[in-house]
Amino acid sequence: MPIGPLVFEPYLRPMIWGGRLLEHRLGKKLPGEGSFGESWELSAHPHHVSRVAEGPLKGMTLTELWERHRAEIAGSNIPQDAKFPWLIKFLDCRDLLSVQVHPDDATARQLLGGESGKTEAWVVLEAEPDARIYAGLKAGTTPADLAKHLDAGTVVECLHGFTPRAGDCVFLPAGTVHAVGGGVLLAEVQQSSDATLRLFDWNRLGPDGKPRALHREAALRSIAWPAGPVQPIQATPLPIASHDATGEILVQCPYFRIERHRMAGELAVPRSGQMSVWLLIEGQAELRAEDGAYRRRFEAGQTVLVPASSGPLAWRNLQDRPATALTVTLPD
Repeated sequence: MPIGPLVFEPYLRPMIWGGRLLEHRLGKKLPGEGSFGESWELSAHPHHVSRVAEGPLKGMTLTELWERHRAEIAGSNIPQDAKFPWLIKFLDCRDLLSVQVHPDDATARQLLGGESGKTEAWVVLEAEPDARIYAGLKAGTTPADLAKHLDAGTVVECLHGFTPRAGDCVFLPAGTVHAVGGGVLLAEVQQSSDATLRLFDWNRLGPDGKPRALHREAALRSIAWPAGPVQPIQATPLPIASHDATGEILVQCPYFRIERHRMAGELAVPRSGQMSVWLLIEGQAELRAEDGAYRRRFEAGQTVLVPASSGPLAWRNLQDRPATALTVTLPD
């Protein structure tokens, strides 16, 4: 049974470092008060499983869909025991996230049991002039150096940092020490994992008035020490046979491939017959099926899962300025 494009209910997560940009910039309906840091757009992680928001499958969870219709969603080549591969979010980093690291798959199994490792990528949508991304340790930093600065509360002296700009893509393989904040709105694509190990939390208190838990020993075991500083990605242009659209590859890794597409007119959805996720990050566009069975308008901040069985689809820009979307697929 073919399954058409699927829109899911976002999970809006309060965070001490968050703000209100998920509503003001991306159209999320936040409660009247509080700071919200994350909108989980697509998740089969046990912490929160996404639920279909509309259409004939409304109310069904992503886990149920995956168990009953894996071939229609992901295609016939995916192993029967494979889990849904990604956790996809928008983040509003008004204040700094903790200095943290995510383990790789092997280390996660050792330290956390059933949790997967966590390789991720960020695409910056907006950034204030004083915003900051810390990605990787400075060249030559040793475990002893980092331990000394953690003890002194001066860990920032070990971190490679830069001022982010809208459009930057930062790829963070598991084992990369990182933090972000100071007014950054970004999209995040990651393995389906919530394995976060905090090294330092800027000496602040959590919502309960107490310091948040740190995981120093486990975090130090998880760091990829030889990796060094991480710089924004240099995108690779895609050959698109259209005067109305351009595309580029941002990330290709063992867990996902991320492309960015800008549409002045129409864009046929590439890789027909392959599962993809589209995040509209600028403008307005309509997604419609070639046979007329599906047609929907999307605005910035909305996400859609395109199952492998959806059939030919195309985007059409609805405004004078180009629409921009990120697309996530399995790697080649």
